[in-house]
Amino acid sequence: MRKQLGLWLLALGGLAGLADPALAGHCGICRYPRGCVTPDQCAAPVVTSTVQYQPVVEQHQQVCYRPVYKTEYRAEQYTTYKTVQETNYTTEKYTVQRPVVEHFDTVRTYTVQRPIHETHLQEQQYTVMKPVTRSFQVAIPYCTTRPVYEQHVRDVSHTVMKPVVNEYQVAVPYCVMKPVVEHHVRTHSYVVNRPVVEHYQEPVTYTVNRPVYEQHVREIPYTTYRAVREPYQVEIPYTVMRPVYEQHVREIPYTTWRTETQQYQVAVPYCTVRPEYETQTYYVPVTTYRTEVDYVTQQRVSYVTEPVVTERVEKVCGGHYETVTEYVPGPVVTRAVRSPGTCVFDPCTCTSRYVPGCLTHETVQCPGRTVCKKVWVPTEECRVVKECKTVCKPVCTTVQVPVCRKVAQTEMKACSRTVCRLVKEQHVRYETRTRCYKVPEHHVQRIPYTTCRMVPEQCSRTETRYRCYTVPEHHVRYQPYTTCRMVPEQHVKMVNRTRCYSVPEVKTCEIPYKTCRWEKEEHVRYVTKRTCTMVPETITRQVCYTTCRLVKEDHVRYETRCVVEKVPEVCVRHVPVTTCRWVCEEKQQVVRQCRVNYVCEERVRCVPVTTCKVVPETHCRMVPHTTCSMEPYTVTTCVKRYVPVCVPTCNPCP
Repeated sequence: MRKQLGLWLLALGGLAGLADPALAGHCGICRYPRGCVTPDQCAAPVVTSTVQYQPVVEQHQQVCYRPVYKTEYRAEQYTTYKTVQETNYTTEKYTVQRPVVEHFDTVRTYTVQRPIHETHLQEQQYTVMKPVTRSFQVAIPYCTTRPVYEQHVRDVSHTVMKPVVNEYQVAVPYCVMKPVVEHHVRTHSYVVNRPVVEHYQEPVTYTVNRPVYEQHVREIPYTTYRAVREPYQVEIPYTVMRPVYEQHVREIPYTTWRTETQQYQVAVPYCTVRPEYETQTYYVPVTTYRTEVDYVTQQRVSYVTEPVVTERVEKVCGGHYETVTEYVPGPVVTRAVRSPGTCVFDPCTCTSRYVPGCLTHETVQCPGRTVCKKVWVPTEECRVVKECKTVCKPVCTTVQVPVCRKVAQTEMKACSRTVCRLVKEQHVRYETRTRCYKVPEHHVQRIPYTTCRMVPEQCSRTETRYRCYTVPEHHVRYQPYTTCRMVPEQHVKMVNRTRCYSVPEVKTCEIPYKTCRWEKEEHVRYVTKRTCTMVPETITRQVCYTTCRLVKEDHVRYETRCVVEKVPEVCVRHVPVTTCRWVCEEKQQVVRQCRVNYVCEERVRCVPVTTCKVVPETHCRMVPHTTCSMEPYTVTTCVKRYVPVCVPTCNPCP
């Protein structure tokens, strides 16, 4: 107890040493005025203690658990099924029909058409287009422009060049080509083919096949087998077919055609064309142009450029920048102002505490700032501007200009031409023609042939019951047959034929024609020429100038044109035409034919058979597995705890 009391006294002494001496009071802590010291104040105060709770913050550590996940891959096997196809071959029998070809000969009678060509002359009309020339006049309007000059006068002060004109005559020689037409006649020879018809006979050789039949006998060997049986013999009757041949004759009717010829006269009209020539005269307008030269006085205007300087006054806007200083006041703000506080003594604790003064709000303006800125000050001034322009001034000059014009002169020129006209003439000539026709003749042909029939014969043979063998026996039988061969026979017949050929004949005609030659003529014309000398002279006078305007004039000229028209004209010509007629002929032909027999055969083939089966397959795959485990960790927490503390208290003063 004493120790605790001593500790408290030491604490109070430390507090007294730290306190201000001017503010000390009771127990050396508070100071009172010296004049107010009483005996009661010198007595020791009674000190008591009070229990108070003081907060204490402590740190505690706590172990917690959190989950941790871990993923691992494990191998896992699984089974799948796959379909597999298998192909097996099985043997299958089937029957086919195999063709067996057997050939044999047959005689076939057929009819052929033999062409016979005949040539005739056929009259054929055709149309040709004959050209006919027709002349006519065509009026062609045309337009010309005639210049009309007008004189004007204006006052111009300038320097002009005065022309001085000197005229003189110049002889100009020129040449003119004059056409001279001459008429001539030339002889023209041409060849005309005259048709000539000639009749003649021509031997024609032809071949006829005559059939010749021959009898032959061929030997046919054959073998028979006789069966022998042992140890005993038994007679067994059997039948053998023996061929018996018989001769017959058959009649075959056939027809032959005999050719007969007949001649007759035919009137053949034909047409010939005879040319007739006629000379015609026609006139053709010929236009010639003559050039005439006229001189016209014209005034040409040329322009001269001169510089002209002008002055003008312009207002030019300018200015400059001036620096201006401006004071900007600071903003007005509201601030809190606290009045001075006082020290109040607490008798309970025997301490003095500071009490702050009251808080008041007042409005205060912040200090301002000075701002410098540039201001544009506009100004105006007048300036004299000089401009230089180029001005064009006209200058008139009188010039002699030659004008060429063409003068047309039309003359009618006589021309002659020869026109050929064809005159048609009809004629008749007689031709001997041959007509052939066929006369049928009927015949009968006897053909012998042989037939064979089988006659049965009864025979017997001996057989052995225990063993059997056969004994071959060779025989020969004779078979008669007939062959036919064709023997060619040559025959000759006379055929009337007509041959037409052309005989050339030379004819002569006279054809007029014209030639044109040019004759040269020399002429001389005189041309007036002028020389102009320019003399400079500066005057101010009235200058005459000429303006030209074009006046339209309409004219008409006539032109002679020729039109060629086609006139149809019918002509006749004879064209050889070949006709063909067909004559029937019978012929025989040995035809090789075949017969097809079908034999059944058994064959073997492999047929594929497909079967399906399911085959298991094992696979491996990785499957993830996740495991969870609790991992410990430390957590630090702050815990606030209240601790009881004894605090000394003073009793209140009486």
